[in-house]
Amino acid sequence: MTPEEKARVKIDRWFEDAGWQVVNRDEFEPTMSAVAVREGLLKGNLEADYLMFINGKVCGVLEAKREEVNVESDMVSEQVSTYAKSVPDCYQTWQKPIPLLYKSNGKVVLFQDFRKTNTEWDEINRIHTPKEIVSMLGIDDPFAGLPTLRKKGLRECQYEAITELEKSFRSGQSRALMVLATGAGKTYTACLAAYRMLAYTPMRHVLFLVDRNNLGRQAENEFGTFRLTDNGEAFNTIYGVERLKSAKIPSDCNVLISTIQRLFSLLKGEDIEDTDDDENDEATGEVTLPANPNLPHDFFDMIVIDECHRSIYGNWRKVLEYFDTARLIGLTATPI
Repeated sequence: MTPEEKARVKIDRWFEDAGWQVVNRDEFEPTMSAVAVREGLLKGNLEADYLMFINGKVCGVLEAKREEVNVESDMVSEQVSTYAKSVPDCYQTWQKPIPLLYKSNGKVVLFQDFRKTNTEWDEINRIHTPKEIVSMLGIDDPFAGLPTLRKKGLRECQYEAITELEKSFRSGQSRALMVLATGAGKTYTACLAAYRMLAYTPMRHVLFLVDRNNLGRQAENEFGTFRLTDNGEAFNTIYGVERLKSAKIPSDCNVLISTIQRLFSLLKGEDIEDTDDDENDEATGEVTLPANPNLPHDFFDMIVIDECHRSIYGNWRKVLEYFDTARLIGLTATPI
């Protein structure tokens, strides 16, 4: 392994630790996000060692040198500056020139915000996370800060489901259907979707709809044991998880678990008891919402509908339609 290859192994690790995927140039697709492309093409037959993309648009560039090179030198700085001004027309960019510049020899990482004049290079010894870059650039896209999903700890179908879900949200879709076979871990996948939305987007309230109260208890346990989080702590120690047991939602609740019958009772302002009586309370016709529902229409940012194939949701459709700003995710093993 050459000295430069050794440096790039360390730089690749910095990118991955920060939530970026590192790919070769021929592997890049415009639908990718939080991706660093090796040997990114630039104007004038130039190549950037790493060209950084958020939601398919260039946001940064990193010049890699072998360990013996002094990356603080003006020569390396000028090289990166030239790259920042050389983005080809085939790439979309968040700004021109490229706003965020990095240089590294595998020992240190130096950073400069190219939008600011006469600024020094800062030694940060890491790569900014996608969420940090979204904030730095003022990107008005709620899903742009999502880091690359890691496969570790996931089944292939779970990885594919979350990857495609987030891709659909980034493309502007507001509804998604996740089809996972029985036993494939639908609730676990929903926990992961909820965690990533709460951790990396502006979302603050997620509704998890179940069709029976005993499934609500199972879901509550699943959120309590889910630990595929940044620090390895259980989901419910990071975010508030509550089953709907009364006519009031706790102020620290981030994930509310409920049947649609209980949710309807909440909207009507009725008392709610934690029994299994509402399991057989199926509407004989389409329900009618009260004139002044007891919850704002934009309260939930995302609604996950478990067993969404069931016909029960046809009669209760108005309840879901009331929350018209929420993104909807249907979960099922039988999409017919």
